[in-house]
Amino acid sequence: MTLEELKVVELNLIQVDDASNYCYVQFVPTIPQCSMATLIGLAIKVQLLRLLPARFKIDVRVVPGTHTSCDAINKQLSDKERITAALENIYLHEVINDCLLYSEAQTLPKFVEEILRETDKLENPKVRYIQYSRQHIESYRRWRDIIYGDEKKWKSSLVYHI
Repeated sequence: MTLEELKVVELNLIQVDDASNYCYVQFVPTIPQCSMATLIGLAIKVQLLRLLPARFKIDVRVVPGTHTSCDAINKQLSDKERITAALENIYLHEVINDCLLYSEAQTLPKFVEEILRETDKLENPKVRYIQYSRQHIESYRRWRDIIYGDEKKWKSSLVYHI
């Protein structure tokens, strides 16, 4: 089951302020003694780090009173050094990716597949990652970056593709 299906993450517990470059997410562990709460919080934080522009400050916390170790978990999730160390741990990194990636590749949008094939970029490792990720498969920004490389090339070719 997904975190949404388990009611661990809900839209009303997410706040994004683009003007202030701030993202605040609260989550509810499955049970008050959930041994996976820290891992769930870390996976949420990693997914947001991957999706949001680097300018965002990301704050992930357990909803107060929903876990017996709420304060300790929130402290761990707020500690930049602990997060960095966790992400450098190869085993933990694989566990997080298992939480965030599909087991099978998702279908590419037809127009993207055609362009990738024409430009010999269909085998690009970034393409495989996006196919397996739980990110939006039709993320035009990600496809643009893979296909065209930089913004200048993308802007000059925008008229052609529209």
